[in-house]
This record gives sequence, structure tokens and C-alpha cells, in this order.
Amino acid sequence: MPPDPDQLPAELPGRDYFSYTWSSLPWSPWVPFTATKEEFRQIPREPGLYRIKPVGKDFLMYIGETRKTVHERLNELRHTLKRTDLMPWNDPITEAPALWAWRDAEGFEYECSAAPMDASQGGRRGMESYLLYRYRQECGESTLCNFGRFHPRYRKSTNRNENKRGGKLDESHKDNPAGGSSMPPLPVTGPPGDREWMGLAWSGKKSLDGESIGDVPSSAGLYLLFERDTGDLVYIGQSADCAKRLRTHAMKFLDGNDLMFSWYSSEKPLLPHNLKEWENDLIGNYFEVYRRAPEYQFGNREY
Repeated sequence: MPPDPDQLPAELPGRDYFSYTWSSLPWSPWVPFTATKEEFRQIPREPGLYRIKPVGKDFLMYIGETRKTVHERLNELRHTLKRTDLMPWNDPITEAPALWAWRDAEGFEYECSAAPMDASQGGRRGMESYLLYRYRQECGESTLCNFGRFHPRYRKSTNRNENKRGGKLDESHKDNPAGGSSMPPLPVTGPPGDREWMGLAWSGKKSLDGESIGDVPSSAGLYLLFERDTGDLVYIGQSADCAKRLRTHAMKFLDGNDLMFSWYSSEKPLLPHNLKEWENDLIGNYFEVYRRAPEYQFGNREY
């Protein structure tokens, strides 16, 4: 649900995540989705990052990046949301169904702000993760529409080719699990890859091979991949079944001497969006320290 204003950090009266210099990026003015074509020209015609908030509210709905111009992406999104009777498909704009559902339920109208960023897709995605990490640190929870989060009383549309339109759930239907609570942000402790990084009890490093993976429980958690020779952290991941996911990685590296791994296993079940929140906290903190994403993270290298 939307953040409780009384629970937002008292030390952030100005809401840094609204500012025109948030995280040292040159953000555009906030422009309503209902703006005229001329007003909407304030959104940059370059690839970059964008943020979306409800008009008159003090929290963000979504943070994203695009290799298109942000003007094209946001203009397409606002036109997609003009239809009020049908939830949009999940493609090509993945945030559209969630924004539609919240507007339908709460009457939200949206405004956006964007920042150009001349970087590779991996660079922009790294910065997107960093902004989501910063928002969670500042606000205490995630944006309402990132990480697969959704309104609890709505089901999501599928991709267009699957042809299953989303909408409001019947009163007798259980809440959508994606509408569950956000996990609190991980505490910023230790250097990336350390045994107590971000307040989690990580295992020791082991070779990425079948024998070592046999020690990993088939449960929800997080894992890290390291280059054996350099010790560099090269990938951060999450899975509902870490052992299965690590075996998939190992199959891509038949010579297990290339990589090592470490894992954290949750003591309790975690919803998919909660795992993604914590995974992003780790990526965001790595980006904060090194000003780049891990080497394999966003397709910079095949893993």
C-alpha cells in the first residue's frame, strides 16, 4: 500500500528523491501526464532515467531507464494509460499495468521527471538499481510498481501474445501476493562480498561445481559469484531455489575453476518481489562503492 506519511524518515523533509539534483543527475522539471505536447517537451529527447509520482503525493511509483529517448518512452506510457476501461498489456511497457491498477483503485494522476544519461545499457541499469537503492534507504520501502509489485486487489495483464487481460479481483478472491509489504532496506554494512555485507550472514566462498552446490539448501535466498583468480565480485543474484539456480550457472561454466560462489539462505519464505528488493539493495550498494555494476550483472559479459 502507499507509504504512511508518518512513517517516512523525519530527516528528509524535502524528500531528496524529488529534487532536481537527486543523486547528482540533471533531472527535468516534474511534468504531468496530462501536459500539452509543448509542455511535455521539457522531458529530454535522450536515453536516460525517469521517475514517476502521483500528483500531490510524497512518494514515487516507479523508477526506470530506457535506451529510447526518455521523451519517447514516457510519451508512449502516458498515451497507453489514457484508456481507462482496460488494463494495458505487460508489453512493451512493463510498468503500465501496475500504474493503471493504482490509478483505477486510488484515482491517482501521474507526473514524471527524467534525466539524460549517455551510457551503455549496463551503465543505465546500474544507475537505475542505485536510484532504487537510494529511494529505499531514504523512504524505508520500495516504489509501488518496481520489482513486480502490484496493487493487492488487482491481477496483472499478461504479455499481448498470451492474451489474458488483467483487472480488479472479485471480492471473494485472495489478495495478489505481489501486493504484499515491501521488505525494509538492508543495512549498509561491510564492503561488497564481505561475510557480513549488508547485514547478512554469507557463507564462505566455494567452487562453482556440483559437489559444493550440494551444500546449498533448495530454498529462497541470495547468492554472489566471484572470479577465482582475482576474487572480484562479478554477479549478484536471487532465487526461490538457490541450489537450482547455482546449478544452472555451473552448467555454463563446465570448468568450475573459473568461478566461486557464496550464498545467504533466508530463514523464512520470501515473496518474489522481496527477493528482488534485497538483490537490488546489494547491486545498488556495489554501484555506490565502485560507480559501476558487477561485471556480469546486466549482460556486460555472458555468464
